Amino acid sequence: MSILIYGATGYTGKLVVEQAVLKGLKPIVAGRSESKVKSLAATYDLEYKVFSLDNVPKIVDAISGVKVLLNCAGPFIHTAKHLIEACLLTQTHYLDITGEIEVFEMAKEFDLQAKDNEIIVLPGVGFDVVPTDCMANFLKEKLPEATHLELAFMGLGGAMSHGTMATMVESLGKGGAVRKDGKIENVPVGHEGKEIHFGMKKNWAMTIPWGDISTAYTSTGIDNIEVYSAVSKTTYNLLKAQLLINPILQNSWVKGMIKEYVDENFSGPTPEQNKKGIALVYGKATNHRMEDTVELRFKTPETYLLTAKLAVLISQKVLELKETYGYFTPAQLFGPKLIFEIEGVEWLDQ
Repeated sequence: MSILIYGATGYTGKLVVEQAVLKGLKPIVAGRSESKVKSLAATYDLEYKVFSLDNVPKIVDAISGVKVLLNCAGPFIHTAKHLIEACLLTQTHYLDITGEIEVFEMAKEFDLQAKDNEIIVLPGVGFDVVPTDCMANFLKEKLPEATHLELAFMGLGGAMSHGTMATMVESLGKGGAVRKDGKIENVPVGHEGKEIHFGMKKNWAMTIPWGDISTAYTSTGIDNIEVYSAVSKTTYNLLKAQLLINPILQNSWVKGMIKEYVDENFSGPTPEQNKKGIALVYGKATNHRMEDTVELRFKTPETYLLTAKLAVLISQKVLELKETYGYFTPAQLFGPKLIFEIEGVEWLDQ
């Protein structure tokens, strides 16, 4: 009863289960579809549970006795809150793999309750946001007086899963976000664009509403934060026009049509892409006078495989912690060197 993986039958959930079994663990697999959960459990000879998330008392019954709940079911804005509430009642540590700013901000509000109930609330234990959270903390160590932070990432040789695309569809029409003078500000998606040298190559990148707008502020205290994702210049120019079509993108019928397309066309990277793909992570910190600047770069394994490895590693580390309770970001809890505990993570400029 140590670890329960909810959303275990999704693309990333299956990768997490596979990595857990490779580590010699016997997690409980869980989800809403009995046929899918039962089949996955049989593949690895694991215990399974079937429950939905619309009733907290039912969740409590299902997770009673579990030490760590790892939520892999997104969009997390729809799944995290009830699971956290149930974890408080069962004294179960809550982890997930979200990258959604709203989820981090919501989870942070449970800090005092988590301390009172002696649990850890730790969202974002995958590619969203461990590499960039660690990068932010490395930069803070090198430039303690930093007031401005830029983080960026680029995936090479991979593809998007159904879950990632579903979360993106959910956010259509909502715009972007940055942190300015300590406050989260809503801005258009891609309100800033520029070329970034990721170490192995240069690429155009644009601002996106990544989880670090919340987490990097929590773990470093830096007041001004922007997060960039590598995109083509064409994509950037198209998204600059998004404000003109936001009312259409917010229409439930239009979103429904896009979701149907996602359901039929996105299944995630192949095992070969998982094995060969990589991600590049960039960070830059400056002080208020813009006189001192620090830049760092490292590479990681492919994003989904990295998420699975990190989620299992961090679940194990949480199980080993004693008398540590409350809301945390990954690097805040385990330090910036956490990312280098994963084989294949390498500095590109040190």
